[in-house]
Order: sequence, then C-alpha cells, then structure tokens
Amino acid sequence: MPSIISSLSYQYKRLNHAKDDLKKCLISKKHGASKDMLPPKALKNHHQVQVSAKSGRPVYYVDFEKAEEKPCIFYFHGGSFLTGLSKKHWRFVRRLLFGTGCPVVIPDYPLIPEYTHKRILSFCMEVYLELTETCPHGVILIGDCAGANLAMASAKSAVQKKSRIPNQLLLLSPYLDLSGNNPIKNVLAHRDPLLEPESCQEAALLYAGSRSLTDPLVSPVFGSMKGLPKVTVWTGDSDILYADTLLLKEALKKSHTPYHIYTYPNMVHDWMFERIPEGRKALRQIVMTIREYL
Repeated sequence: MPSIISSLSYQYKRLNHAKDDLKKCLISKKHGASKDMLPPKALKNHHQVQVSAKSGRPVYYVDFEKAEEKPCIFYFHGGSFLTGLSKKHWRFVRRLLFGTGCPVVIPDYPLIPEYTHKRILSFCMEVYLELTETCPHGVILIGDCAGANLAMASAKSAVQKKSRIPNQLLLLSPYLDLSGNNPIKNVLAHRDPLLEPESCQEAALLYAGSRSLTDPLVSPVFGSMKGLPKVTVWTGDSDILYADTLLLKEALKKSHTPYHIYTYPNMVHDWMFERIPEGRKALRQIVMTIREYL
C-alpha cells in the first residue's frame, strides 16, 4: 500500500491536470523557469560551485576539489529532453553531496526543439570524456527520465569507443524506449498522473530528428548491453515508463550484464523526488548503492 501522503500527492496532481504540463511546454517551447535552472543559494552556501562553459552551455562542478579522493558523480537531469534543471533536481544534488561526499557534475545540456539527439548526446559525451581524464577514481553516471536515457547512451557510447566506462550506472524512472511501440504504456497511462503517451511521443520525435526512434542512440534500451557496468534502476509500477524498465531487464539478462531493479508498487513517474516516505527510502538506497563502491 502506498503511504497516505503519496496518495494525497498523486490525487492533487490529478486534480491539477499535471499530465498537461509537458503538452503545454511543447506548445510554448518553454524550458522552464530560468531562475530554477541556476544553483540555489542553499547549495552555494555549503558547497563550492564552479561553472564552466562547454560549447556554449554551462556545466556545474560542485565540490570538484574532491575529485582527487573520490569518484565523480555525473548527473543528467530529466524533463523529456525539453525542460531544464529545476528545484527538485538541485535538491537531489544536495542529497547526493551530503550522502556520498563525492563531487557532482551537472551539465545544463542542450534541449529540444532547438536541438536533436545528435547535438545533445555529443555534448554529454564531450563532458563525460573530459571527466574520465580528470577524475582518477572514475565516474558514476546517474540520470532520471530523459536524463537516464542520456546516461545509458553515454555509457554505451563509451563502450563502443573503447573509452573508460563508468563505475556504475544508476537510472531513475528511465525513459529508454522512444519508439512508441510498447502497448504496456497505454495500459499504464491511466495510472500515472504525470505522463501520457501522446506528449512523450511528440517529444521523442523532436529528440530523434531524422534518426529512427528504434536506433540505440535514441532508444538505448535497444542494441547490445555488453560491456556496461552494473546497472541499478528505481521504478514504480504505475509509471508509464515502467514499460521501459521491463524491456531493459530482458536486455540486461540477455547480455549477462549485472543489474538490480528496485520496483516500488503504486509509485508513478519520478516519485523518488517527492517528499514522501517512499521517496526518502529510495534516496537512501541510491546513496547506499553509490557508497558500496567507494
């Protein structure tokens, strides 16, 4: 049974038509509130925050002086490739810093509709490859929703390029299959108050550009998983993207890639960012998963 507070939270989202948020952003082509994309004062007051411009986009390095002591966490925020960093993402960054003591790097990567997967993924790989040179203890990739897509695509590109692979790959409510061919998503759509298939598919088409939606660069759940580090996933069985995790599980088993999947009953998309008991439990698991390899 979900906690009372989580049930109330999801009822509130339904009453406020949260499903329409992505559709509104697609129509207006807005990426979110600019002020929320910047590191908050609470973060800067307690941590050293540096910013570097890469190909015209900011990349934030938090407590990067610790890179000589611990692995670097490279975190890709979610938002269907359309919306930028937000308050919930910065809260998550603070939790990672407090819980692991590792430096965290956050790219403000290019977004649709101005850019497609080619520009977005190449930007992420540019930063990742730089981190493999400057982080002697390795890099941990974490991403939520579309950010999980970028994290996995970056890890698979590293394998293909025979570059240094990440130490770990952590995926939260991952958006890995952009094809729109999975009927399970339509079955789950009425249970998830945050996402609906039509808007997700519109965003997917903008992200893919001229490339096929089933291309592994666009939908990294397809193609070989061999060579990847251990993959740990957090998902809810009322998230329409739970369908992507089911596909991922089969692909990882087929390639004999180590993995662990935390499936929370009745949880919806990105529930681990919510201030609910289940969200706090998931955050503890995320921190402990990272600390096991420090």
